[in-house]
Amino acid sequence: MPMRLILLCTLLAPFASAESLAITHVTVIDATGKPAQPDMTVIVAGDRIAAVSPWRQARISEDARIVDGKGKFLIPALWDMHVHGSTVAATYPLYLANGVLGVRDMFGPPNAGEWRAQHSSSHDPAPSIFLASPVLDGPEPHRPRSIAIATAAQGREVVAQQQERGADFIKVYDGLPRDAYFAIADEARKRGIPFVGHVPFSVRAAEASDAGQKSIEHLTGVALACSRQQEALFAEKRTSWFDDEQMGARAMETYDEAKARSLFARFVKNGTWQCPTLTVLRSYSHMDDPQFINDDRIKYIPGTVRTRWEPKNDDVFRDLKAQHYAVLRGEFRNEMALVGRMHRAGVNILAGTDAGNPYCFPGFSLHDELALLVEAGLSPMEALQASTSGAARFMGQLDRRGTIERGKIADLVLLDKNPLSDIRNSRSVQAIVLGGKLMQRAELDAMLAEVEALAAK
Repeated sequence: MPMRLILLCTLLAPFASAESLAITHVTVIDATGKPAQPDMTVIVAGDRIAAVSPWRQARISEDARIVDGKGKFLIPALWDMHVHGSTVAATYPLYLANGVLGVRDMFGPPNAGEWRAQHSSSHDPAPSIFLASPVLDGPEPHRPRSIAIATAAQGREVVAQQQERGADFIKVYDGLPRDAYFAIADEARKRGIPFVGHVPFSVRAAEASDAGQKSIEHLTGVALACSRQQEALFAEKRTSWFDDEQMGARAMETYDEAKARSLFARFVKNGTWQCPTLTVLRSYSHMDDPQFINDDRIKYIPGTVRTRWEPKNDDVFRDLKAQHYAVLRGEFRNEMALVGRMHRAGVNILAGTDAGNPYCFPGFSLHDELALLVEAGLSPMEALQASTSGAARFMGQLDRRGTIERGKIADLVLLDKNPLSDIRNSRSVQAIVLGGKLMQRAELDAMLAEVEALAAK
């Protein structure tokens, strides 16, 4: 047999006996940065993309299932890179129905490996899930189920423990003491496990970047680091999320362009990603707006959770007045501007929503986040990449996920409308392909109806 034929057979071997799916005449937006490619055929065999080619060049097997993609747009699976509660199976249909086929959960279970073992036998469709450690906070944690860290030695022990238990990354939080934070950073670097999260109140954003923190969530500490009064503001005591928001607003009043450029260049050099979660930042600044919180998507949220989301039942929002919300809305505008500035400086941006927090809806809110990223200054293609190829690159998965290319996992989203002409068209999900399995709109809608019915109980 000629060597060329042997090589071809070897390349095709993984797909040879697999069930085949062909999406024909579709416009492919592959998230590599290439322009949209019209009239293409994408062939899926098993759980992999077997071929991507112009329709006239496609070789479709006789037993392939054909999906007519004429007038439609195929993108890679969307990822929400900051969620909570993804270990709750009731959220899975909400993600899948919105084309969100992967999530990064930022508050993982105490033992990620044990959780995976318990759930490996489930055959229900689910997004891919990457799990953080539980939150590593200071000696008096802000959130229940966090791990209290008082010393550097404790920080190192927990990093080792969580890596052994299968966490994909370590999550750091506001109250960590300075020496404990840097011990965690050092131990994570030595062990080769990423650490991500908030910039603690005891640490400057530039220091966190230099220490190797792979992603900064919610822009924590960034505005402060751009202020010409950074050191004076840094010395002030912060004990709560609202304290931090107020300080961010004050910091932007003394914004220093030269300091900001230097900081953003540092982020680029160190490979420090930003996951701004504009969705939750907007939600928190509009909790007093009846029109905003009267969201039809609340019907998919169980009644017990809806009750917790009500501002009157939340310890943070219960006592906020109109003047407090004015501060929060101003800070949200500042945060939108910061994202645009960092993006123009070349800082890597991830699309994340903080789903699970008030009025951040699993699956649905990822589309809100993409629209906010475009409003902040990203192009529609760049916003898509923040949730596809960029997400995969961040997770070290770009060789397997994130773009529509031969050999990659067949996690795909078929849209009725072009997201490059209007990013809000990312909502027009007509079908998904999850690990090679086609799920069309009727099936996705049936899943949503079931979630709505359960939530109503």
